[in-house]
Amino acid sequence: MKEPKVAIYIRLSMADEDSRYGKAESGSIQHQRMFIHDYLDRHEELRTASRAEFVDDGYTGTNTDRPGFQAVMKALRSGERNVLITKDFSRAMRDYTEMGNYLECVFPFLGVRYISINDGYDSNNYKGVTGSMDVVLRNIVYASYSKDLSVKTTTAKLQMMKQGKYVGSFAPYGYQFHPEIRNKLILDEEAAKVVRRVFDLILSGMKASQVARVLNVDGVLTPGSYFRLKHPGSKRFAKKDENNGWNNHTVLAILKQYEYTGATVGHKRSKAGISTKKTLPNAQSDWLIVEGMHDAIVSHEEFQKVQEMIKNTVNTAGRKQHTYPLKGIVRCSKCKRVMTRREKEESGKIYYTCNKSTSDPRTTCPVGKHFLESNLERVVLNAIQQMLILCQKAENSQQGQILTRQGRRKACIAEMAGLAKLQEQYRQEKLQIYEDYVAGRISKESYLEQKAKMDGKLSEVKEKQKGQEKKLAELEAHIETSENPLQALNSIYSGADKLTREMVQAFVQDIYVYPDAQVEIVWKFKDCFGESLKKESAEGE
Repeated sequence: MKEPKVAIYIRLSMADEDSRYGKAESGSIQHQRMFIHDYLDRHEELRTASRAEFVDDGYTGTNTDRPGFQAVMKALRSGERNVLITKDFSRAMRDYTEMGNYLECVFPFLGVRYISINDGYDSNNYKGVTGSMDVVLRNIVYASYSKDLSVKTTTAKLQMMKQGKYVGSFAPYGYQFHPEIRNKLILDEEAAKVVRRVFDLILSGMKASQVARVLNVDGVLTPGSYFRLKHPGSKRFAKKDENNGWNNHTVLAILKQYEYTGATVGHKRSKAGISTKKTLPNAQSDWLIVEGMHDAIVSHEEFQKVQEMIKNTVNTAGRKQHTYPLKGIVRCSKCKRVMTRREKEESGKIYYTCNKSTSDPRTTCPVGKHFLESNLERVVLNAIQQMLILCQKAENSQQGQILTRQGRRKACIAEMAGLAKLQEQYRQEKLQIYEDYVAGRISKESYLEQKAKMDGKLSEVKEKQKGQEKKLAELEAHIETSENPLQALNSIYSGADKLTREMVQAFVQDIYVYPDAQVEIVWKFKDCFGESLKKESAEGE
């Protein structure tokens, strides 16, 4: 018997409200941790086993797209851990079909013992047999509960929005949560003065970029820096550079915040689906606006006047969206912000410049520097071409071996798809046999005989599926360790003499431009050819 190596998996739903108040972990995480460790301490065979903890705090259980879950599965696949324990089935996942697949196929295939404490489930008790019906029914209940809970939570929040209650996770800049009344905002006097000042400066005739410069000169903290100062333990704005100052975008974001008139504004965005965190913007006509719910910083008249001024200054309605190779990835090496693409009126040449250099006099960004787009594109194209040449040399020595494995992998996937289709066909035929028996079209003896044959066919298909899954896992392990990610791209872009948007998206994550015109390229994959392709000068005309 193998020595047990326990993986403890803990998950808290993203619907839990405890996380909004800045706790590093919710009480529920602590409860699950204590509950599981207590269980392990009470079982002789697991008491002294090594333990590793994997946590997903604020993730839905309706899919497996969770960092903690992916990490624990990696540990189980590698053999680093061979026992998985959760508080109940729903902590692992709420999709009952997916849970059934893990219980019947994945965990047995990996040789993993799975324990669900509250459900009284230990896979050691089900060796060689399918899990009992109560396990299946319990997982169906969990899946239904998750979907029902999501709908009910959304409905409850919409009702609160209609009542004028603020349901956001964070208070808007200029406000803070009421210390006693839940879902109510009160003024944050220090930040509210800055908001008021921004509106006053715009109403006096200044542009957003000019307001940003004034605030930077006076050393006013940006909303992000101010939030980090007030909430040092929060992860919000944690990736923002400390040296980043105000710019026209920061100013415009404040000017467009209708909450400053004293109203609550809800339902600005909606979830794209039950099993995803992705949200989509709603039409402004669908917003839920309730007036007079907290102290206003600006009047309605002032707010509307500012909106008209913004509209007249920056007319975005008819602006054409241009697509060009380096769109959105050219960044200033100092402030890490995306640089602005402009056109010189006298020459018509396109160049990039850092906005912060014009709005913050204390900046270390390249003030007044213009970097020609043609030079940047030349550098990027040259780097990609060099990489592809080196890739071709490396590929020639192992191409045959990799292509063979890829071919076998495709054949294996096709075989598994065929088996899945055949399995579904047999299930439908088995269901039809049962319906014929219930309807009296066949005798009990005929039903049992046909059912036994169909069960045999299903069992045979399942065995073949397990064999193909094992074969696929072995092939993918070989391909993962030997295949260079550039090889697939090499066949598409080898010999390319012009930079395209698609090429850049395939290879490049970000481009950092230094004040001396040096360029650093951050690739979308590990640069396996060293530092020689990282920096090149973009100097030129």
